[in-house]
Amino acid sequence: MPWFDVLAVVLATGGALLVLLSSVAMLRARDGLQMMNVFSPATGMGLPLIAVAVFVHLTGARGFSWWTLLITGVSVAALVIVSSLASNTLARAIYQSGAAVDPRTEPQDLA
Repeated sequence: MPWFDVLAVVLATGGALLVLLSSVAMLRARDGLQMMNVFSPATGMGLPLIAVAVFVHLTGARGFSWWTLLITGVSVAALVIVSSLASNTLARAIYQSGAAVDPRTEPQDLA
């Protein structure tokens, strides 16, 4: 097995594990704010790792392509930026909707 494939498998497995762990943590969360907090690693690291794994695999299979690198870079940047903005926006919306917040949540900056 070429080293490109090994690296792609390691990256994809790492990304999939982050998504799986975030999913399990979401099931254990006590309120909506905690759910949004544990969702961030999946979208901020898990999905970009999977995108990079696809790039590494395609590079090994077809050779290096600037276009593939550009698309991967834009995808990773978009995932990180959108993940950060969406998590903050959704957490604020959850709080402002009046949803119950676990009393142990500290600090309560929006209160």
